[in-house]
Amino acid sequence: MRQGRRLDDQLEFGISDYALAGRAEWLDRLLHDPVVTRTIADLAAETGQPESALRQRASRDAREIVPFFNAVFYFRIGYWLARWYLRMLYWIRAEFTDRVALGDIGRDSCVVLVSNHRSNLDPFILIYLASRRAAISYSAGEWARPWPFSYLLHAIGFYIVRRDGSGDRLYRTLVQRYVYLAASRCVPQGLFLEGGLSRDGKMQPLKLGLLSYLLKARGQEQCRDIVFVPVGLAYDRIPEDKTLLAHRDEGFRRKGKWYAMLAFLRFMVQVMPRMIGLTRPYGKVVAHFGAPLSLAGWERASGISLADGNPERRRAGINRLGETLRTAIEQLIPILPTCLLAAVLLEARSVSIGEMQLKQRAMALAETLRGAGALVMLSPGREEREFAEAIYLLLKRRVIELRADGCLSVTDRGRPLLVYYCNSIPGSMVPGEIK
Repeated sequence: MRQGRRLDDQLEFGISDYALAGRAEWLDRLLHDPVVTRTIADLAAETGQPESALRQRASRDAREIVPFFNAVFYFRIGYWLARWYLRMLYWIRAEFTDRVALGDIGRDSCVVLVSNHRSNLDPFILIYLASRRAAISYSAGEWARPWPFSYLLHAIGFYIVRRDGSGDRLYRTLVQRYVYLAASRCVPQGLFLEGGLSRDGKMQPLKLGLLSYLLKARGQEQCRDIVFVPVGLAYDRIPEDKTLLAHRDEGFRRKGKWYAMLAFLRFMVQVMPRMIGLTRPYGKVVAHFGAPLSLAGWERASGISLADGNPERRRAGINRLGETLRTAIEQLIPILPTCLLAAVLLEARSVSIGEMQLKQRAMALAETLRGAGALVMLSPGREEREFAEAIYLLLKRRVIELRADGCLSVTDRGRPLLVYYCNSIPGSMVPGEIK
């Protein structure tokens, strides 16, 4: 606890007392929450099940959901492990629209990072980048349920949510009330509004269940306001890109936890050479932090009250807020060299193109996108080198090939990947020939 207090003084947003509480206290608060106890009583009356059996099931599910935040592990051991691991995989960079505004967020506000969802690495990259400011709590899915994943993720503040639990009224209530209890005590939250990974490179349709739970915390306990910090994430290469494309149509809903575990193990085998320094990193990953958006300020500006007791009006208001946050995120997504090259190569269609011509067209596209307000990640004076590095990555993956005449052309297997990375450019900015 003494170590936690010392960290509380060092961090910009501090650490909530609730985050520093022992896990037993978290579980006690959740299991004795009035909404949870009322749900157990109602289910017992409706189904005839004994309340003791329902309480036992609630206790088991709560232990799976609720983390046991360990400040020393998070900020000391976890931070340095993440620093080593992520930097072996990527050159990581953070950009900020308004650092001063981020520093002005009060401790009586619940900070919520909202971003696009490109990779399973997203929460770890954002936690790592935010770790000098606050401890962020994210949700994890089925893949995190088996030991040791559950233990490690619980230790750094992840709460685990089963995808198949949404139809279980008691389980849904436990998740809803855990999110409410954490947010009402200003435990910083991380949220992916899409609810799942992008399988085509674009932002997916919004799923706002967790957002709806979180919004109920405003004005309760220590939480005077909820402040959203939109973040745009972009990768030169996403480790799971081929898997995501392979499941573009049917998704992962019918896949169980064992599939998730095997996918995770395949991922670890894939990245192992980079972790021990045998191969080059995947490229850049950039997180672009936008200006904070106060929920109270948004309600005043939009004329919408999310405290409205009418369910239909509240649902419409939450949808409107979700779209506002989605737009903010899309405008923040950085444009990396790989995306620029993908757009130019697709524009050329089946025609081969010389390397110098490819770089020139990509540079011209970069200037067009900058003029439209996009954050283009090209370092002044190093553009040609950065394009050369991105071309090398595409050649190595056989997305493009070098022809006998010295020109570059897109391979059949590479075209879907180019479309995937080109799709990360906001739709309004994509050249007309590619749409």
